[in-house]
Amino acid sequence: MNINAKYFGEVTYEDNDAIHIINGLFGFEEYTRYLPLPFNEENDSMISLQSLDDEALSFIVMNPFMLCPDYTPEITEQDLKILEADSLDDISFYVISVIRDPLQNSTVNLRAPLAVNALNRKAKQVMLEQPEYNFRHILSDIIQKEGE
Repeated sequence: MNINAKYFGEVTYEDNDAIHIINGLFGFEEYTRYLPLPFNEENDSMISLQSLDDEALSFIVMNPFMLCPDYTPEITEQDLKILEADSLDDISFYVISVIRDPLQNSTVNLRAPLAVNALNRKAKQVMLEQPEYNFRHILSDIIQKEGE
């Protein structure tokens, strides 16, 4: 199949390349099928999460562990069950970012990451109860903190 991806132009994909976000992303509940397209084929530090339901809709997600090596999301047993995961080891986490100009003013949402079961490609945006994580962490603050 093909899709005209927002940041990549025409992309060919297979059904099993897609992820299914249970209940969609907050504010975008009706869109549940996405194609993850890495900006760098070498790693998953930044990915375009391209909607397969609406070609104009794409989110930039980042691997939070590359931004904050000490990021320790704790999700509920219920969320693990919904994702059909045996353990947290089956889950990959991504944080939704808002890219701004200038880039250092961009933000990432560490409070409500996207949890993806790497084995079955089911995903869910989860809400963490950990008070140290907010909805809008400024990217330059995170990078500066990690560099100290």
